[in-house]
Amino acid sequence: MKLLEPIVKLYLDTTIPSYLFAADSPARMAITRRFMQLGQSEYEMIISDIVVKELKRAAEPKRQWLLESVKDIPMTTSTLESFELAGAYVQAGALPPASFDDAHHVAIATLSKVDALISWNFGHLVNIRRAKAIAAINASRGLYHIEILTPEEVIPA
Repeated sequence: MKLLEPIVKLYLDTTIPSYLFAADSPARMAITRRFMQLGQSEYEMIISDIVVKELKRAAEPKRQWLLESVKDIPMTTSTLESFELAGAYVQAGALPPASFDDAHHVAIATLSKVDALISWNFGHLVNIRRAKAIAAINASRGLYHIEILTPEEVIPA
């Protein structure tokens, strides 16, 4: 009898659709494209209204490409609870004040109980010290533990 594989739920931050069109970074662009192709069938992926807000800042024609790339991904919305949790991350020093939107991505992912937040943001998200600080804050509040990974860490070799 074959065991059912659990569904892996992933939150994609803004860097993921952005790297689909990052011709200046061909290796990451290729990995991201492979991840998105596999992700459609292998994972349950979500984005948030914060992702859409950030994508809308891009200049045309890239803005349209970015929005088109996420149009079929379910979107969750920010809440007062996610805003407050993002503030707690910043207040505790897990993320700098200038990175509130990054903190908000983490908060939304945490409250959505995803398995991992997927990002190429090494400065503020895919960073062991920040991940440990976020995990400690989540644990102290009895919140869901999430991983923070790159697409490369999720797709099969």
